[in-house]
Amino acid sequence: MSKSHPRQWTIETSVERADRELVAELSRCPTTQIADSGGPVGVVAPPIRRLAGGPEVCGTAVTVWTKPGDILFVLKAPDLVREGDVLVIDGGGREDAAVIGDIVASALASLGCRGVIVDGAVRDIDGIDAVGLPVFGRNAHPATGSNEGPGSINVPIQCGGVLVQPGDVVRADASGVIVIPRTRAADVLVATQAVDAREREWRAAVAAGATLPAATGIDDRITTVTRAVGVPLP
Repeated sequence: MSKSHPRQWTIETSVERADRELVAELSRCPTTQIADSGGPVGVVAPPIRRLAGGPEVCGTAVTVWTKPGDILFVLKAPDLVREGDVLVIDGGGREDAAVIGDIVASALASLGCRGVIVDGAVRDIDGIDAVGLPVFGRNAHPATGSNEGPGSINVPIQCGGVLVQPGDVVRADASGVIVIPRTRAADVLVATQAVDAREREWRAAVAAGATLPAATGIDDRITTVTRAVGVPLP
């Protein structure tokens, strides 16, 4: 839990965002397929999960670092959010001081924000549900901490152990949260589409009567591996 940042008190107003068409295509991909793609993606660690609002998120990151539990720069962040963005807040993982509630969620939703990811606590769950903005975080807690700073906006942060740069693509659904570097979004999309094609083949083979091990090639894989290590098959 860091109480400082090398660029604290910084507000960067210029963000190079990911291509909108790439973001739209990635929004159609489940996080599981993106995680399985082998691409240069970051998988946000538990327990960050959906807490309120809509079920899924995909957009470009506007980042906030804040002293754990402090809301000063979170309240400033809507000034930097554009339609299609996702606000990603590095709250240091603090669970006993919420850094976002329904008032901020409502303001963000009115700007076309796609959702919020918080490495920290959230409050006003019922109010956020009414707003409908997807909010993912560690937990709910009714109290805030302070509004004194320091904080920063649009600087590199971490969320669940993953580096998030302003403009990166953030995808979240019921299975978790994925961060895709802006400069590698096209590569990740191609790799993820290959995963989707492979899974479609597996489902079609099973529907046609194949066993799951045969459809997925697991039988062949086990044979190859056991031969390599010298273990006889039954």
